[in-house]
Amino acid sequence: MKFDNNICVGAGLISLDVLIWDGQRVPISYYVGGTCGNVMMILSYMGWETFPIARLDGTKDGVRVLEDMKRHNVHTDFVSTQDGKTPVIVQRNFINKYGNPTHKFELRNNMGRFYLDFKSLTLKQANEVIEKMDFVPNVFFFDRVSPAIQKLAETFKGKGAVIFFEPSSRGRDVKRFNQCVEVADIVKFSDQRIKDVERFEDYKDKLFIQTQGAKGLNYHLNSGWKHLESIANDKVVDTAGAGDWTAAAFINELFKTRKGLSGITAAEIEDALNEAQKVGAASCSYEGARGMMQL
Repeated sequence: MKFDNNICVGAGLISLDVLIWDGQRVPISYYVGGTCGNVMMILSYMGWETFPIARLDGTKDGVRVLEDMKRHNVHTDFVSTQDGKTPVIVQRNFINKYGNPTHKFELRNNMGRFYLDFKSLTLKQANEVIEKMDFVPNVFFFDRVSPAIQKLAETFKGKGAVIFFEPSSRGRDVKRFNQCVEVADIVKFSDQRIKDVERFEDYKDKLFIQTQGAKGLNYHLNSGWKHLESIANDKVVDTAGAGDWTAAAFINELFKTRKGLSGITAAEIEDALNEAQKVGAASCSYEGARGMMQL
């Protein structure tokens, strides 16, 4: 395949998000969610060719995920619905006791239990994707650690792709987590999930981004941590998905003028991060993690 646009391949959490106002029984919407799912959808909205790699099922939830992807021009060539599971995340929006809009997440499987039904790729599936994929992505994005996803990251790294790792936590397999950090070019994480940043200070030529919500973010590339203030938004409706918009917008900014981190200056990083934060802040004025895409 040949494309005129930038290409991002992604693997990790791709779910069906169900948006409900607290106290109501009828969902407002069903749409693709999860960190990886949101980034794939948002980058497609920004003009990228995106190829999620997922192991879903053939239930109505899996069908809804595929339909939403196709509706937003996301390529589904590597989305299997044969032997996986489709995670369902219920987002309940409500007004807290201080009068501020907020939300909570519920994780449900098809039996109604509070459990994230997620099946990572197998090594066999990863090898099949590598064999079938006749192009090299500009970026490989992943948010979960597994042998198969690590294999994909290492393969795409060897072919020259920028590797973007956004872990939700360090997880139980610390050794594999460290190996994924080693292969990554960019590692982005929330201070709520990973507070200890000293472990990353000895790495060279890797960009680490620690988001801090309303406080802004810290970043590190070779020479100490630097802080950037957040971008104010006086019309916050829903903060869900703001981090995913920030990640996608940063990737998009990074590839507007360059093809990676090689030779990038602190000023260029800060410009890209500030632009990404503007997009993330703007997304909070719309209901749902990808509400801003409906404009």
